[in-house]
Amino acid sequence: MKRMNRTVRSGLKLASLAALLMSAAPAGAQTGAVSADDIVARAVERADGQRESKADLAFESVLHATTERLTAELEVEEVERATYRQYPLVGVLYEELIARDGEPLDEDSVRDEVERKEAFVREVRDRVSRGEDPAPEVETRVDFDREFVDRYRFTLEGEDTLNGHPAWILHMEPRSGDLPVRRSIDTALNKAVGRLWIAQDDYGLVRAEFRLAEPVRFWGGFLGTLRDTTGRMEYTRVADGTWLPARLEVRIDLRILFGNIRRRIVREWSGYAPLGASE
Repeated sequence: MKRMNRTVRSGLKLASLAALLMSAAPAGAQTGAVSADDIVARAVERADGQRESKADLAFESVLHATTERLTAELEVEEVERATYRQYPLVGVLYEELIARDGEPLDEDSVRDEVERKEAFVREVRDRVSRGEDPAPEVETRVDFDREFVDRYRFTLEGEDTLNGHPAWILHMEPRSGDLPVRRSIDTALNKAVGRLWIAQDDYGLVRAEFRLAEPVRFWGGFLGTLRDTTGRMEYTRVADGTWLPARLEVRIDLRILFGNIRRRIVREWSGYAPLGASE
């Protein structure tokens, strides 16, 4: 189980490739013809506004996470399920483990979770005291911002209605030439292709899909190669117009040394409510 937990954590880090952060305060609909670049620019502006306003910290939710270990034939070999309560803690979203495989936590797990929560609070407060971003650093975090979109070329594929939202469909592929590589995650981003669905009424990001166009080698390919990885992230718009994550699904095929890690990871958020509404 400990080994499975370690691979789950690794898988969730890789899953953040699809975790493009949410859009922000309404930017106002545009009339007439629009270009792909216009749509992306307005969507990024909206996303920046939501991050700056910290609108996601006004909500709590339940998060169900499922990790399937797959065989070479993509058959399910082992399943691990966990349930979290997601809520803001000292100014940062926190996922508190409340159940595993549908059962309440035992005493040891409760104690471990208390220690994890205390460590999280200490880290956030230390970062604030140093004048840094309160959110603990995650090397694989991906924001839907100007730095992200500047590495891609976008084309307008068409329109669709997704989850009740009329949306533009944009195809994205990496630009040619040298692309920025500041973190190891950038190597994968620079080889990803996909599509975005952008809401036509407020430029919120409704869905993002991606796949690796070619394998990504880490540490020269000797220690690891990420292959055949695909993902989809979907968002939901809550009552005040804030876009929040609804479902993430990622399939990972990772070769490490002489072994392989194949995982399907699903994270589903439900029960969004204004913070303290149930009190």
